[in-house]
Amino acid sequence: MKIRPVLGATAGLLALLTAVAPAASAGGNWDYGTSRTKLSNGYLFTQIAADWDYPIEQPDGGVYWKMNEWYEKTGGGTITAQFGFNYHGYSYSKGWFTQSAGTTSQEFFNGLGFNDCNNVVGWLAVSGQSTFYNAPVTAC
Repeated sequence: MKIRPVLGATAGLLALLTAVAPAASAGGNWDYGTSRTKLSNGYLFTQIAADWDYPIEQPDGGVYWKMNEWYEKTGGGTITAQFGFNYHGYSYSKGWFTQSAGTTSQEFFNGLGFNDCNNVVGWLAVSGQSTFYNAPVTAC
């Protein structure tokens, strides 16, 4: 008889963890709010966080968001690339840069007015190759 309450509590805890896990994993695949994708010559990171440095609130009272994207290039030749992200079917990007093996390049997107829990997908476009997409992150 003493075992039943423990099993019931364990089952309840397991159900709670299972229900919470999908939402947490949607926030990023490497850490909450951060995704990492292994590419053939490095790692692409996308990170989202509240932009507490932005001086005003959104009109609905929400906060603004910032994204940091970086690429740790571990091998291969020099590339010309561009960081960007997709949100609500729109694509946003920054300027082109060159990068060689053994270096890290990064770009910041500040003051983003995300107002819902839709996925944000960071990407790295490499000239003459392809666009490489990261796992989605979310502001929620």
